Amino acid sequence: CFPGTRMKILERIDSWIRDTSTPDRVLWIRGMAGRGKSTIASTVAHGWECRASCAIFHFRRGQNAVNSRILCALARQLGNSLAPEVKNAVFECVRENQDVADQRLEEQFKTLFVAPLSKLNGQSHPILIVVDALDECDNPKDAVDLVRLIHKHSPSFPNNVKFLITCRPEGAILRNLESKPWRKEDLDLASDMNNDLARFIRAACNRIRDEHELSEDWPSTREIEQLVQMSQGLFQWARTAITYVGDGSPIDRLRMLLGRPEMWSGLDDLYHQILLKAFINVRLDPIRRGLLRQVVGTVAVAPYSISPQVVANMYSRHQMFDGINQEDIIQFLRKDILADLSSLLFLPPSPTEPMRLMHTSIRDLLVSADRCEQQPYYIDPIRQHQQVANACFKVMLESLKENICSLSDLSKPSSEVRDITEREVSPAVRYCCRAWSTHLTEGIRWPKNGGDAASTELADLEIFSKEKIMYWLEVMSLVGATTDAVIAAKRVHEWLLVKPSTEGPKYGPLAVLWDDVQRFLTTFLEPISFGPLHIYISALSHCPTETEIWRLYGKNAKIRGLGAQRMSTWPSNLWTRSQNAMVIAVAFSPDGRILAFGSNGISVRLLDTQTGTEVGEPLAGHSQSIWSVCFSPNGKLLASGSADATIRLWNPETQTAVGEPLTGHSHEIHSVCFSPDGTTLASGSDDKTVRLWNIQTRTAVGQPLTGHSARVWSVCFSHDGKLLVSGSADATIRLWDPETQTAVGGPLTGHSNSVYSVCFSPDGEALASASADHTIRLWDPCTGAAVGEPLDGHSDYVRSVCFSPDGKLLASGSDDKTIRLWNSRNGAPLGEPHTGHGNYVRSVCFSPDGKHLASGSDDKTVRLWNPLAQAVVAGSLVSHRANVNSVCFSPDGKRLASGSNDNTIRLWDSQTGAAVGEALTGHGNWVQSVCFSPDGNLLASGSYDSEIRLWDPRTGASVGEPLTGHRDWVRSVCFSPDGNLLASGS
Repeated sequence: CFPGTRMKILERIDSWIRDTSTPDRVLWIRGMAGRGKSTIASTVAHGWECRASCAIFHFRRGQNAVNSRILCALARQLGNSLAPEVKNAVFECVRENQDVADQRLEEQFKTLFVAPLSKLNGQSHPILIVVDALDECDNPKDAVDLVRLIHKHSPSFPNNVKFLITCRPEGAILRNLESKPWRKEDLDLASDMNNDLARFIRAACNRIRDEHELSEDWPSTREIEQLVQMSQGLFQWARTAITYVGDGSPIDRLRMLLGRPEMWSGLDDLYHQILLKAFINVRLDPIRRGLLRQVVGTVAVAPYSISPQVVANMYSRHQMFDGINQEDIIQFLRKDILADLSSLLFLPPSPTEPMRLMHTSIRDLLVSADRCEQQPYYIDPIRQHQQVANACFKVMLESLKENICSLSDLSKPSSEVRDITEREVSPAVRYCCRAWSTHLTEGIRWPKNGGDAASTELADLEIFSKEKIMYWLEVMSLVGATTDAVIAAKRVHEWLLVKPSTEGPKYGPLAVLWDDVQRFLTTFLEPISFGPLHIYISALSHCPTETEIWRLYGKNAKIRGLGAQRMSTWPSNLWTRSQNAMVIAVAFSPDGRILAFGSNGISVRLLDTQTGTEVGEPLAGHSQSIWSVCFSPNGKLLASGSADATIRLWNPETQTAVGEPLTGHSHEIHSVCFSPDGTTLASGSDDKTVRLWNIQTRTAVGQPLTGHSARVWSVCFSHDGKLLVSGSADATIRLWDPETQTAVGGPLTGHSNSVYSVCFSPDGEALASASADHTIRLWDPCTGAAVGEPLDGHSDYVRSVCFSPDGKLLASGSDDKTIRLWNSRNGAPLGEPHTGHGNYVRSVCFSPDGKHLASGSDDKTVRLWNPLAQAVVAGSLVSHRANVNSVCFSPDGKRLASGSNDNTIRLWDSQTGAAVGEALTGHGNWVQSVCFSPDGNLLASGSYDSEIRLWDPRTGASVGEPLTGHRDWVRSVCFSPDGNLLASGS
């Protein structure tokens, strides 16, 4: 802060830091854009760095690589502390954990802060840790995690350890900050602002006066007062305005500001005028004006930090700026941006350092159609993303190649590859590889009625997809961003799937390919992350042969002689994650993004379902095995039941315990389940009882529900919450009224051994049970009668059963190490068992959208499956990976043919629904029509690749060459009654 300003708030903060008798260890300074939060934070940190141990970190939007190193940066500053006890404590912990920079956020926090600071006795000078502009953290989840860690661990620190956080009161982080019992300073309510602003403006103008040798009476007291009024209490306005005045002719610019106060007052008006004058500058020809817009627009929408060098590299290749080389662009930035926009856009001294807008409020204005659409500097974010995507593709198509770093050791880990910039992985290549998918999907909106969305970018995407994907993955491996690659592939695949139907034939094959890329990454994430060339020697060499990605890139595999060891299609298992304990229970969050699992390792863990990577730290608190986990319907709570006879509640967002454990059971708790409204939790225990708990009061509801004569293995609420079912080792199932806590009817009998799992169908009309008698049974919960015969198929105990969200499928997990799918309507088995686990399957659970099935096993793994692979769902044959356009029965009715947007034809046994043989491949685009010949000896197919193909349906072999002649999509094919002619329509 300028000397003499913000004195009251600085004094309050200073007193708080000095007061080691209070437990208030965290202070949140909040205020809207321009209120001076960062300036206050910097002033406080600067004032204390010479008197105590102090560390400060400023978040910058778009600088994700820097932001992600916050804890290491803060610890480094503490390690340079003048206080020897602090310095020694930090150095000792770092020396014992030299790989700390590679650890997850919570492990870093424990190593760098919890361990060393907890060793201090609290008698030393204050230790101040400042986190500035938390709202500018690129990843909201990282910001939430940081708040969670500070909240979780700060109470254990000595009272002389203080955390100061500045953050706008808005965005995703607001709810997390407001829920914390922390001290707050609200700058929006400050009353001494105008005097401070006047003092700041006067001093800044005095510096300008001295630099430009102006008269002593410039500016006048009246002019200072006018500037204060125009600032509307915003230091950001004052700083920007005075910088703008000083960058030109001060007298003229000040006169211009004060001459039309209605045009310059408030941040928006000030930004408008500065931008307008820069963009209508007579020095700029149309090309350079366009370049200026591109630079400002790129900085405004970039998801990662971007330097002048990267921008120059990208746009020197752009046809719009033909003839302007990189050096010209860098010089242009220095000359014109420094002259006209330095008050709004920071241009670093070195072209390799990041550019940034001086304040987030500037970006907010630039991309707002409501506030500046008609202005020459308006940045249409969609159009801007599209143009940056185009530039990214040009860089990648020109630069990416196999073994881009020329590594001689094929097994070299990415972490050991040094000097990647000198090895042709330039900063521009790195930025483009990380950011292109964001720019593409944010920059192209599919027209509702078809037409070219952006032909250049889509053409580039097609080339990139068919030629460069493996080389892109090399770079992502080298920069440690393979999980980002998974997210990028998913983003592109989903974006391609929302195209209008008229665009489908053109880009449908790309959707199939990017689905393969997702599977390729999730299946081989570990070797790809380990080293770039493992893409070719490990991943591609084991890639399924009947996939688009193998068709395009199989030639790049370094080991090809695997023969029968290689899969033909992707397995139903999407990913497997090994653990250090037997996995007993799994549960999806309501939004499907998180998978929770419990094990005999006494902690609950969370996995990101998209990448399979662990989220946060284990939820520790139980002292024995965790038998059951369950999310509340709103996803804000996670319950766990343990062999230690307690139930714990957790906040899955912050990964912290909620209150004390729920106690009341006298033996192991095997099952927990939330009611549909989330107000009640049911639990089943070895003590032969079922209990109900009030979530709000955290107390037991009524007395235990008794009736079972042996341990209760499973409990489940009906979807209307009116019934509760329990399954027991006494081989019976019981129904309960949770409102009256009484039994409904008598026990359901039929199993001959323990009932391990019970589950209601989504509509409440069916109840499934799994038993140690190797069977599954279906029941009518209204009458208590068994429905049909037991479902036989497993050869050992059936541990878990679960309905799909639409109620059509039933999944079961067994001690025979398999998972089976069943038609819930008639009990028929669907396809072959899912194999892969090496020990008992303890738990199965469908994702909320029904697309995935999770399983936990005694083999210490969690697996995610595609439950529809090779399954017959209530009469529907599922194996194609895209829309099915045409079906046709063979003349004898024994076979069914189908043609799909995945470019393949499949044959089915119409009696069993099982796929017959492998997919028929050969078409290069969607298969729109299939037709059997009258004698059944031929199958014809018509495709959007403009060709017709003939097949032998008995062998699946292609018959002859494709029939060509059409110049556009073939929509229909049909044999004549005698089979001598074939008609086609295009």
